[in-house]
Amino acid sequence: MKTNLITLTLSVSILSAVAVEQKPNIIMIFADDMGYGDAGCYGYDNLVPTPNIDRLAEQGIRFTQGYVTASACGPSRYGLLTGMYQQKYGVQWNQDTWSDLKNGEAETLADNRIPAGHLMMNQALGRAGYVTGMSGKSNMPCYPKTTFDEYKWVMAFGGQYFPDETGHYAGVDEPVARGGHKRILWGPEREGDVYLTDRLGDHAVDFIERHKQEPFFYYLAFNAPHSPMQAKISHKPQVAHLKTEATRMYGAMLLSMDENIGKVLDKLNELGLSENTIVAFASDNGATFAYNVDWPEDWPKEMLGSVGPLRGKKGTNFEGGNRVPFIIRWPSRLKAGQVYEQPVSTLDLYPTFCAAAEAGVTKETRLDGVDLYPFLAGKESGAPHETLYWFHDDGGAVRHGKWKLLVWKDMRWLYDLDADISESKDLIKQHPEVAAQLEKKYMDFVTPLPPALNQAARK
Repeated sequence: MKTNLITLTLSVSILSAVAVEQKPNIIMIFADDMGYGDAGCYGYDNLVPTPNIDRLAEQGIRFTQGYVTASACGPSRYGLLTGMYQQKYGVQWNQDTWSDLKNGEAETLADNRIPAGHLMMNQALGRAGYVTGMSGKSNMPCYPKTTFDEYKWVMAFGGQYFPDETGHYAGVDEPVARGGHKRILWGPEREGDVYLTDRLGDHAVDFIERHKQEPFFYYLAFNAPHSPMQAKISHKPQVAHLKTEATRMYGAMLLSMDENIGKVLDKLNELGLSENTIVAFASDNGATFAYNVDWPEDWPKEMLGSVGPLRGKKGTNFEGGNRVPFIIRWPSRLKAGQVYEQPVSTLDLYPTFCAAAEAGVTKETRLDGVDLYPFLAGKESGAPHETLYWFHDDGGAVRHGKWKLLVWKDMRWLYDLDADISESKDLIKQHPEVAAQLEKKYMDFVTPLPPALNQAARK
């Protein structure tokens, strides 16, 4: 009996050592146009319950000052996946993600607007032995092809949430990204038609099941709750309390996304993978007005979603455009239930993931983010970033400590974000010396940038 006990103890010790040494799985979940105030765990104006996003926050770390690199879909996603300020290679706004390159040649996976030799997040992890997969909104070179090992239900900017009579989702997996703004409806119209958000979640769950024995990286890039406004009729009872048809549809789309996040988390639990899987969640930018496509005349042109206490929305450099819900969970390494209040950026996710995966990058890969793990684990104090930047066209912003300088052409505004999260008090006259310091930082960032790739079309 004693010998058996010793053998069992040694076996458990060996298994524990193997588990500790195993590389973590990584899942990056990116919402589309979800506002800072939409998640229940942020405690603001969430329209509908978000129990699974809240579950991530309860079991992980919720960031109160999590930023994206642009308040629009395309450049924000470039910044996330390259880990580099996308302005440095000419991607300032959405049109820069589809404009022709300087040589007039079509993009390929080997030759595109990302600097030569610079690895995207999934490529760096792939080189470190990870199998990589994605579904959802791409915005990246060579759509609908990607650099992931597996991909399905990929779209450039938008797609129909319900299929046509042939089973095809307009705007999805198409050689030419047409988008999907054709109609507004509660569906499905036909029995058996599957909602696109469910397709994305199902692909993620299937990928996890098939690759449970090896380290994997999955990019679940929802297009919800982005327009077109299309929602599942089964969710109508849960959004009946909302005042307008547009907000009811938005709420239902948010419910569906949250349900699919739940499916992913449940699959990790079922397979015993939760402890050693990093799950990160963020939105690509803040809340917005719905696009006016087939918009009924009697519907108000209203904001969809909530920016909470923030000012501004998608497309602006106010906090409501660039500050988003931002959560990281890694149960085996990070204490649950933390709230982290220093500014962080989606630029940080690339180096954080690579450090956790022991994944090196090429010398041509220039990352602008930092590994967040030492800060989140209490091994380093202070702020991960001294300064953060935003820029497109004639405007931008610089965040340095508590101060933020907002720029539009020759106009400037200065805000103390510690005291004024809603950016309601311009302090530029009271603190001209601070404004001058931030102006220099801003110009030092902007001056070396190349022209926007679509600059000619803008003029």
